[in-house]
Amino acid sequence: MISPWLLERVACPICLEREGCVQCGATAEGHEGCRRDYGRRAACACGGPDKVRLGSEEGGLRCPCCAALYPVQRAGGYVDLVPRQDVGDVTQYADHEFHERLGTTDAPPVLSARVKADMMRRMLDPRPGEAVLDLGCGAGKLALFTAARGVKAAGVDVAPYFLPRAAREVDLVLGDLRRLPFRKAAFPCACSLDVLEHLDEAGVREVLVEARRSLPSSGRLFVYTHAMESSRIALFQRAANWLARRLGEAGLIDHEREALRKSDHRNAILSHEHFDRLCAEAGLRVAERRYYNVVLKAVIEDLLLRLYEGARRRRAARAAGPAPGGLSAAAPEPGRIALAVALALTWLMKLDVVLFGGVRTGPFFGLLRPGRGA
Repeated sequence: MISPWLLERVACPICLEREGCVQCGATAEGHEGCRRDYGRRAACACGGPDKVRLGSEEGGLRCPCCAALYPVQRAGGYVDLVPRQDVGDVTQYADHEFHERLGTTDAPPVLSARVKADMMRRMLDPRPGEAVLDLGCGAGKLALFTAARGVKAAGVDVAPYFLPRAAREVDLVLGDLRRLPFRKAAFPCACSLDVLEHLDEAGVREVLVEARRSLPSSGRLFVYTHAMESSRIALFQRAANWLARRLGEAGLIDHEREALRKSDHRNAILSHEHFDRLCAEAGLRVAERRYYNVVLKAVIEDLLLRLYEGARRRRAARAAGPAPGGLSAAAPEPGRIALAVALALTWLMKLDVVLFGGVRTGPFFGLLRPGRGA
């Protein structure tokens, strides 16, 4: 979906307006000043200058500063606002085959994905009619979930592999999170789940800066990511992962898909204090934090569910023959009964947050607000 509401808020991802405070006002004429001074100006303590508004013309949206033309892909349901200059390495999530092998479906989120989505709803608390920007929206599944309660959802991702329903029902933008293509304070709240761990430290800082400038002073940002720490409870998770690898080697579960999902993790956040410093440098503060120690998730999702999916996949493969290209056959889409069971197990898995959410470990849910306090 490409709504007039979205088109009012998009901007050139790499061009900043000349106006700013004493520290971030333009010091060079034309686009050269945007290119050379972007990092310094965007990270200014005042919130930085606004980004240059795009003009509409046949074929897309034109930036009056750099003259780049950004296509409006109405058939695909998104606006292509990827920067026309290199801003760093691109995650392998931008690869088409990678998305195909992950096998994302249009089913509602369940199990750990639903735990994360419900924590986003609780901590971010978006109201009906309020807009939420999903940073790194992937196929658009979380944006669809967010929009289900009258919230206006928009998603931005570097890869155009959006679910058909997401392309129809939520606003989607093709873009780089390190150069968000939105006007200043365009969204009252935003969320980022399972994204920051794919970036190096400079990338994490840039994404936080871009998120900050896309929020008003009263805005909220929810993140789910992890620091390179662990608790004693995490020993159970590591044991479950070890067992999953052994079962994968025995051909009983598809351990390759989970390994594929985490294969380009950079894990740049060294500790929670390190994350707090990165937030402060970006003009954000951590207002609330809950940890995600997993015990029930490790048993239910990482072991039992994968054993069940492996059995279903082997039955489907025997019935359909070998999959093309040497890839393992995808598991059949779950039926209504299977989804109901998964939803019931999801509520059980929430005990991981209820019982252990105060025990410091690496994975965490965070609510961030504009402000430079630690």
